[in-house]
Amino acid sequence: MATLEHTIASHASDVNWVTFSSTVLASCSGDKTVRLWEMGTWAELPCSPLLGHSYPVHCCCFSSFGTQLATCSTDGTINLWGSKSGQRLTTLAHPRNNGMRTVSFSPDSNVLVAGSVDGTLVLWDAYTKEMLSPQGLGPHGPAVVIEAHDTSICACAFTPDGNFLLSGSMEGNMKLWDGRYGNNKCLYYLAEGHDLGVTCCVFSPTFGSANPDNPIPETQPRMQYFMLASCGADMLVKLWDVHVSPGYEMRLRVNLQGHSATVNACAFTPDGKRLASGSVDRAAIVWNPLTGEKLYMLTGHPRCVTTVAFSLDGMYLATGCMDRTVRIWRLADGPAVIPVQDGASKTEKLVDVQDAAAPITAQETTEPPQPKRKPLSDWSVEEVCDWLREKGLEQNIETFRENEIDGNELKQLTNETLSKDLGIAALGQRNKILRGIKSLQESETSSTSGQAQANLVALASALPPQLMQNLVSTFAPSLMANMAQSTGPTVTTSKGATPQAASDDKIPDEYLCPITREIMVDPVIASDGYTYERKSIESWLQKGKMTSPMTNALLPNMNLTPNRMLKMLIQRHFGGQ
Repeated sequence: MATLEHTIASHASDVNWVTFSSTVLASCSGDKTVRLWEMGTWAELPCSPLLGHSYPVHCCCFSSFGTQLATCSTDGTINLWGSKSGQRLTTLAHPRNNGMRTVSFSPDSNVLVAGSVDGTLVLWDAYTKEMLSPQGLGPHGPAVVIEAHDTSICACAFTPDGNFLLSGSMEGNMKLWDGRYGNNKCLYYLAEGHDLGVTCCVFSPTFGSANPDNPIPETQPRMQYFMLASCGADMLVKLWDVHVSPGYEMRLRVNLQGHSATVNACAFTPDGKRLASGSVDRAAIVWNPLTGEKLYMLTGHPRCVTTVAFSLDGMYLATGCMDRTVRIWRLADGPAVIPVQDGASKTEKLVDVQDAAAPITAQETTEPPQPKRKPLSDWSVEEVCDWLREKGLEQNIETFRENEIDGNELKQLTNETLSKDLGIAALGQRNKILRGIKSLQESETSSTSGQAQANLVALASALPPQLMQNLVSTFAPSLMANMAQSTGPTVTTSKGATPQAASDDKIPDEYLCPITREIMVDPVIASDGYTYERKSIESWLQKGKMTSPMTNALLPNMNLTPNRMLKMLIQRHFGGQ
């Protein structure tokens, strides 16, 4: 049950993040401020607002004992504040002066991590305020910026024991790292976390190995695993089993379906029994993460819900919104705001999640037989459009039809042609198309190879034994090598075992001006490659600022190019709401 207890309306721009200590609620905003509120009375503390950032503040988090508050901003800095005094204790700068989107303390508050718009992770010692060096190089070894992702990092979270760190990017992949030093070495790479970008991730504080009372399987005494919740622009909240011993692995536990637009944030209660999510669809949903059941939906937000957080006693849920407000919901008593009706919860259960203590075994599914397709080269334009529809990419059908993309053209598409020639702005959609094409080609190659082998077997059975023996001794070595090369596993390589991808903005952040964090009306592309609201970037330039608002790097020129495709997407998106 949940009732709306209080609404805070003091910010001058959209609220980007909210977080609780035992006595204080903190909120940060695109108005460059951080505000502190007393639990229960919801009165603003005398030391609030906290002023120190020169650009929008994206994220804030308390240390484990609530004595310090960390905030990060587009200005490329992290500020550490005393949570009682409101005094700024120190400022940590990104080594490359790049804006930071997410910040988090380790569970013991010894380490502070930040994820940046340039795809890097930076770890600091929270006490000495120095960047951490890789293990083995000593406390005075060279500090390292972890080249984690090819696009902006929007999510990062420590495992409950603090030994591991997981990061998620705008291109939809997730990576596991050493949580104590980073070591610039990816321990596990998940290529397809969320199709259109990861927006938030958080570990359950009590599930699996996070709870010392959970039984350890006798057959696997070294097993260590945690539950991760992640959300993204694919409208899903996903629950994962993250195994860290023996070996590293992420297994999808369940897809939570209930939102109708990008899910911006998710958070567990301290006891791990409830999970909240907030979405562009203007609603927050509270789930039972152990069964996948939708408990209730919180509505009343006139615009996108950007952030959610539970109080440490589990009594309150705070939701931040693009209407510049924070809403406080009381969960302990009162009627449910919107009870879930029969059939209203579309939870796609992939595995049995009834037993919270038991590790999840690998998902075993039987795929329905796929109809045999004609060779890709023979596809017509309409058959390509039918394939897009199967992949859930209906929004691109008209573009493909107008450009007469048939099977031969489909095989030749690259990330660059999708972006520049076809005007597909969203990186997640481009990646989904390219992955689909690769899957079609691999399936076609496998089918061709299998047929060739069958033909060889048939031919061999018809040959005299002596002739067959002579053919095998002459041609078999090279034939087997070629077969292995054509059907062998594909190895993905690059830094941290990440496939190459191009930078792009995610949804719905691509609808917001990075300077004002307001929905863009006249989006333009500056020479730094980022899109801004025309009035905002023109005002920036008129003030004599010749650097990028996002990276602080010198702008190559002052040219502004209309982003017509993005303008059309924004109009379509909000015109349908």
